[in-house]
This record gives sequence, structure tokens and C-alpha cells, in this order.
Amino acid sequence: MLAASCWVWQQTWLIYPKLLLCLLFGLAWLGAARAIYKRAEFHLQTIGNLVEGIAGGDYSHRLRRAGPDDLLGLQINQLVDGLHRQRLQAKEAMSLVDSVMQGIDVAIFAFDAQGHLQLANPCALSLLGQPSSAVIGRLAADLGLAELLNADTGQLSQHVFPGAAGLWQLRRQHYAVESAAESAVEGREHTLLFVTDLKQVLRGEEMQAWRRLLRVLSHEVNNSLVPISSLSDTLRKSLASMHSKQVDANNEEELADLDEGLSLIHERAIHLAEFVRRYAQLARLPEPHKRVFDLAGLLRRLPTMLPQARLQLSLEAKDSPAGEAPHVAALPPELEIPFFGDPVQIEQLLINLLKNGIEADGAPLELRSQLQPLRLTVLDQGIGLANPDNLFVPFYSTKPDGGGIGLLLSRQIAEAHQGSLILQARGTARGCAAILSFGNTHQAALAGQQTSD
Repeated sequence: MLAASCWVWQQTWLIYPKLLLCLLFGLAWLGAARAIYKRAEFHLQTIGNLVEGIAGGDYSHRLRRAGPDDLLGLQINQLVDGLHRQRLQAKEAMSLVDSVMQGIDVAIFAFDAQGHLQLANPCALSLLGQPSSAVIGRLAADLGLAELLNADTGQLSQHVFPGAAGLWQLRRQHYAVESAAESAVEGREHTLLFVTDLKQVLRGEEMQAWRRLLRVLSHEVNNSLVPISSLSDTLRKSLASMHSKQVDANNEEELADLDEGLSLIHERAIHLAEFVRRYAQLARLPEPHKRVFDLAGLLRRLPTMLPQARLQLSLEAKDSPAGEAPHVAALPPELEIPFFGDPVQIEQLLINLLKNGIEADGAPLELRSQLQPLRLTVLDQGIGLANPDNLFVPFYSTKPDGGGIGLLLSRQIAEAHQGSLILQARGTARGCAAILSFGNTHQAALAGQQTSD
């Protein structure tokens, strides 16, 4: 514009045409500048909308390239495509992690630096016995997890959760989370707590091994006992027919000895067959048919069913000071304890424990109840534990007529109801304590009722 204005001004024209041409040159320059400004503004606005969309998770926008030589538009569109692919891969990875957490049988808890629960998978929620909305954001101490959160990684812990009880393996892992106000270096450390139920795995493998062994033993022993019993009975009948004939005194004595021996063989064969049949129950324990019932009502029937136990029902107070003897009172007649389980199996479990105390000369017995979490303790005044290491070994019994399956079946029933059974000495008192621990019965009953509905 300046060059054209100088050239026009050097001409010999009149002043007015020169001014008009200079004015036209200035207007053309302003129009071109405005057009360039509008184009730049459009590109900047387009880039701004693109960046805003990316920040909001929308990767559908692309820059319109000015031509094949527009490298900036090409590079920006390639960048958006790359971010979109990364976003899809991240979503797939998160979906995979979520599927694993939903399906894994390990309880996973995530806590922030202050000990607030940030995440819990379904297995963890089942241990807590509460929905996610009721536990997320609460302190570990309020949820009863402070001790586990501070335990050494890899430690084994016998712990009673509101939803289950047993032997657990604890593992911790730390990870950093960066908030909007923090840099990557200043990300706060969070903690993942993994709780694995070892008891169920170990017991399951143990019981599978015993069941396979019992099936083989039952098959082989029964195949041998049937012909032995049949042949001994046939020979005894033949001897009986020979007794009716005339025989001398020597033959009479020999036949009597032979009859006695065959009778003993027949009797022992029948006894062994009954012995095998009883142990086969270990391999055929049915699955519990669970429903909500009043456990307190079941407890009140036990003294009538086993009068020789002279059973006393009591309730342990919840506010007993730590380190002191619990406050115990008689079980209130109006008390109800909703429980989700199989009432037949639970009744058989308690009868087995009471009979165990009776056979140990432990009467009178006491059945002490504690609520939330539920714990039933059978206290006897017997001889105590002779060999604690073999309490739950099949076929082992210290009683003359013991079968060695009562305690094992009792533990199976307890674990099938998400509980645990342990036997221990009473300490300063004489006798033994059989402790049944379950989760929060009210939550379990409610969950069972919702499932049935």
C-alpha cells in the first residue's frame, strides 16, 4: 500500500485523484487485514472447541484443513485420533479390571491416606454385610478394619467380619492418587487391602481328599463284607443242621468252637459295615436349605431335647469392658435372633456340641450367646482337651465308643453357614469351650429374606 501510494503521489495528476486512490488502497488493506483476522479467529475458535471437547471426553471433532499442505491441521487431527485410541484402550482396561474385581473371590478394600474407605468389591461388601452406599467414605476404625489395615502384609488372622468369620490372609499394597490440586510428585499414598479366605480353600481341599478316600474305602470294604457276612451266615446254618444229627463228644466240641468263630465273624462284618456307613456320611452331607428363622427359639428347645445336659441358656452383654469377665444374664424369653440358615443343620450342630460335652462328663453345660456379631459358646466342666491337634481329624476319637465324625460334621455345617468352629480350654476353669462364630445375623437374615423374595 505504501509503495502504491508513493507511486501515485509522484504522478502529475491532480490532488483529488491521488487522494482517492490512496484512500482506496487503505480500504483494500483494511479489508484484507480484517479477512485474515477473521480467518485466524475462526481457526483459534475451532482449535479451542476441539480442545474443550477433548477435555470433556468428546473426540468426534476434527480440524478442517485448509489444504494438503496444512501440516498443523494434520498433526492436530492425528493427535486427537491418538488420544481417542488411548481413551478406548483405557476404557477396555478399566472394564477388564472391574470384571475381575466383581468376579474375584478375594475381598479388596481401598483406603485413602486418612483411612477412609474409597472402594470395595462385592466380596468385600459381603464381608461387611452392608451395601456400598453405607460403607464408602467411612473410617476403617468404624468398619472394624483398622487392625487388619495396620497388620503386616502376608499375615494370617482369625477375624470375625459382620458377614463371615474364619482364617484370613492379609496383603497390603500402596498406590499414589493425584488430585486436581496436587502434582504427580505430591500424589497422596492410598492403600489396597486384600483379604483372602484361606479357611474355605484349605477345608475344601481337605474335605475333597477325605471324601475321595471314603468313597474308595466304602466301595472296597463293602465289596468284601457282603460275601464274608453271607458265607458266615450260610456256614452257621449248615452247622445248625449238623447239630441235629448224632455226633460224638469230640465233634460236638469242635462244632461249638466253629459256630462261635463264625458267629464272631458275622457279627464283626455287620459292625464294620455299619462303621463304614456312618463314615460315608462325611461324603454325603447335603447342601443347607437356608431360610430366615428364630435362632433363639431353637436354643430354648435344646434343654428339653437333652435333659441330661442340664443346660443353662445365657446372654452375654455387649458392653462388657475389655479385659474383664463378660457380664452374663439369663436368656430373655422374649428375645428373637433372626438367622439365615438351615434350622435342621444348625440344630444338629448344637446337639453334636452338647453331646460332646455330656460324653466328656461336663454336665451341667452352659450355652452362652453374644449378638452382633453372633457367637455361641458351649461351656462344659469336663476333662478338657486331650489332644487338640487331632480334634477335626476323621476317624480319630478319644472316647471308647466314639466315631470321630461329630466334630468334623459340626465344623462343616458351621462353615457352610459362613461361620467357624473352634475348641479351646477354658483357661482357669475346668473343661472345654466350643465357640461358634458367625457374621451379623440381622444383615444375613435381611439379605436372605430379600433373596427369597
